[in-house]
Amino acid sequence: MTFIPKPNTGTLWPNNRKSAPTHPDMRGDLFLDVNFLHDMISKADGGLAKISVSCWGKNINGQDCLSMSASEPYVKQESSGYRPAYKPAYKPAPADDSDVPF
Repeated sequence: MTFIPKPNTGTLWPNNRKSAPTHPDMRGDLFLDVNFLHDMISKADGGLAKISVSCWGKNINGQDCLSMSASEPYVKQESSGYRPAYKPAYKPAPADDSDVPF
């Protein structure tokens, strides 16, 4: 039976051929759907396409590996009310209430 990968998934395996510190600790493949890839390229900012990658530790056939999934980066949706996209860099000084009788 031939292995058919799911779109936008992959696996990283320990690099058994590592012989120098500069060699990668793990190696593998990521199978990206062509339409997904085109979409991410069309949204590229400054010549860089950003793709989010998630990994899970697994044991397949007695060998530890990382299972990967690629997706479009998460963008938090704004609520219906106004929310500034930044926090002010200052805090207002506390009010002087020493003359308040209670």
